[in-house]
Amino acid sequence: MTSLDEAKVLDIHTHWQPVGWQGGASASALGLGEPDPREDLAGLAAESRGAGVDLRALSAPVESLFGPSGNIESARVNAVNEDLAEQLRSHDRFLGLATVDAYAGEDGAEQARYALEELGLHGLVLDSSRHAKFLGSPEAFPTLELAARLGVPVFVHPVQPPQAEVLLEVAGRPGSSAGRGLQNAVAFLSALHADLPTRLPNLHLVFTALGHGALLYAVDELAEHRSRLGDGSAGANIYFDTMRFSAPLLRYFGEVIGAERIIIGSDWPIHRDAAQPHIDDTLAAAGFDAPARELIRIGNVRRLFQLRDAPLGVSP
Repeated sequence: MTSLDEAKVLDIHTHWQPVGWQGGASASALGLGEPDPREDLAGLAAESRGAGVDLRALSAPVESLFGPSGNIESARVNAVNEDLAEQLRSHDRFLGLATVDAYAGEDGAEQARYALEELGLHGLVLDSSRHAKFLGSPEAFPTLELAARLGVPVFVHPVQPPQAEVLLEVAGRPGSSAGRGLQNAVAFLSALHADLPTRLPNLHLVFTALGHGALLYAVDELAEHRSRLGDGSAGANIYFDTMRFSAPLLRYFGEVIGAERIIIGSDWPIHRDAAQPHIDDTLAAAGFDAPARELIRIGNVRRLFQLRDAPLGVSP
């Protein structure tokens, strides 16, 4: 695997799925075409080399594999993570985020423990919500507590809202995406309102840019964290990815959460514009200087994935 110390760019928002997977969102439904690029890691590795993306954190959220509702046997979740761990042994340029049903209480925590401690995966990917539960729910706490204890990042992925069909019919795919952003935004707010940053100070949560609307309602709380830490960042160990590369949006992120809390995340293969020098050009257009661009491209995520080696109880 390409070393984190050597990497210049890491994309945290990259989808994969086991070859031949049946269920979840099909490639045709997502507009990806056939064959499904999420199954071709050799092709993705080659594409990444050509784009100058040194590392990608692969993830397959529960919803994308098992659909938006229903209970899931832990054995099926574990099999997905076993497949991912095996794939990582065969391909360069990838880290693995374990699929976890975080709203399954202690069962979810055991899925996470198995994937992290026995399979050696590098972090977790959780759905924003499931069964009308969000991150602040008691059901999610065992998984989040384990992630904090082990010092691994948690990527919180959007899911379709209850009114998804209406949004798709009225506004098309952008409307559907906005609805998924709502779910991600509520997950972010639920984490704050459950006081997870205080209860679990070593928990590091990464949300997607689709959920940025929640920042409007959290500016004061984030400013309080920023003032308390005194390091110019938003604090609270909450991060947002870039989701494509929009200079005005990234400028807004810089003002509200700081460069120390922004991470490259493209939503591959929905978007395939994570490439040098496009990334640096966009960050420069957003007003970030060279040290800030370095943080966003690799510095922040390098720190996140190295937390596991840090002493427990220390939040870098």
